[in-house]
Amino acid sequence: MVINSTLPTRTADGSAVVTPSRTGSDLSAYTLPITNKELFAVDEGSYFVGITPTAGTGIIGHAAPTTFDEAKPYIVLYNGNTSKYLYPQFLHLHSTVASIGGARVQFTITSDDGNRRSSAGTALTINNNNSGSSTATGVVGYIGAVVGTAATGARRLHGNVVFRGTIDIIEDDYLMVWGAPNAMSGSTSRVATVAEASRVLAPIAIAPGDSLCITQWAGSQSTGPTFEAIFGWIER
Repeated sequence: MVINSTLPTRTADGSAVVTPSRTGSDLSAYTLPITNKELFAVDEGSYFVGITPTAGTGIIGHAAPTTFDEAKPYIVLYNGNTSKYLYPQFLHLHSTVASIGGARVQFTITSDDGNRRSSAGTALTINNNNSGSSTATGVVGYIGAVVGTAATGARRLHGNVVFRGTIDIIEDDYLMVWGAPNAMSGSTSRVATVAEASRVLAPIAIAPGDSLCITQWAGSQSTGPTFEAIFGWIER
């Protein structure tokens, strides 16, 4: 068999039959990825990004979430797909207006059955990151002062992420990465008071008909922070 290292010509789906010599438990072929980035997910049209609708403009959350209040999520992603799972990849938050009175910057992450958004919030602008794909998202996302429904008995707590032990600063950048082998460490570049920090989290799979909720809260907070957001996920 001839072995080539150059990139082959793209072929249409179904035009070639592959008989792998080794398969996984679901009969998928084992492959050796050339990068840890999600190139294959975006290639098949499964990678989506939800962003705040106006570039350079953040969305404020609830007025004073001083405790973990599940009726006051900052972000809700509802997986409205009938069969595809939602796999969050990263969430980038850029502070455009600082909170008032907050004692720390933290987010609590949960999942639950059903659509946990009741009303309010601003719809994320969602696009397929493959410019040649016509696959539409089955996810609906909202950010801001989202009014949440009551948690069900199926609600699962996936973690509480702390970025600062103080109030946020305008121009702060916070990054959550799900299932990554590593991420950048915290730093204080640009100016000494501005923080750029990331946190690696365990991978999460959101089943069809379920929601992912991210709640921002801080003790002594009188006004929540305002963030411009970029949220990346895979649907497959």
